[in-house]
Amino acid sequence: MKEKISVTIDSNVLKEIEPLIDGIKIRNKSQAVEFLLRKTLSENRNAVILMGGPEDKLKINGVLKPLVKIKNKTVIEHMIDNFKKYKFSNIYIVGRKNILSEIFKTIGDGSSYNVNFNYVEEKDEKPVTLQDSARTLKLLRGKIKSPFICSYCDIMFDYNLDVIWNSHSSNKNMVTSLLKTTQTPRKWGVVTVNGNKIIKFVEKPKKVNSNLVYTGIFISEPDILEMPGNSLEYEIFPKLAEEEKLAGYICSGNSKHIHEKN
Repeated sequence: MKEKISVTIDSNVLKEIEPLIDGIKIRNKSQAVEFLLRKTLSENRNAVILMGGPEDKLKINGVLKPLVKIKNKTVIEHMIDNFKKYKFSNIYIVGRKNILSEIFKTIGDGSSYNVNFNYVEEKDEKPVTLQDSARTLKLLRGKIKSPFICSYCDIMFDYNLDVIWNSHSSNKNMVTSLLKTTQTPRKWGVVTVNGNKIIKFVEKPKKVNSNLVYTGIFISEPDILEMPGNSLEYEIFPKLAEEEKLAGYICSGNSKHIHEKN
């Protein structure tokens, strides 16, 4: 939906955007301004890495899962590389103080990666479990006011995030979940789809009739931060599926959760 607004722009700036008007893709100054705004926003995308819950549950052999080394880089560094490749330059890292301290020792403030890290501490006033993913995510309420991509901290992936981002931007769903097929669906959030809509989402079901599952990566509108519920997988995603506000996208590429012990 287009909305008409009135803005004041320096005449010299208007002259600079005139070469963009080709009469085909960009036919006037309004479209040129919109093109530049979209380009600027696309180069400043938000990404979220969730590290909520008890510290011991995020470790393998005493090492935090995001700090496990694979091919001479930690898992979180691989994630940062992927986010940076697709212009996700604002990265929010959410977790408890001790976890954030360990992560900071490895990756710092983001300057060496040419991105911006925002560390958000999860307080311990209330017990938080790994199933309280929505409670952890909602700590970003008021901090993120535009669409964002979110991933759990223990995932290695090589998906084309531009394709997924553009798919989400073109539909009217609150969330677009990245999906994949697996031979062990009971360990995952199993989905039933109709076209690109997820019409049913069941986390770790006892009985399954699909091998299509949620990868732990999704793109969302900031509205999700206002939804009731403590768990993404057990409460919010099933609710969004019922309301037909949850999309699914199967993308070429691979992902692996760092669950297995070395």
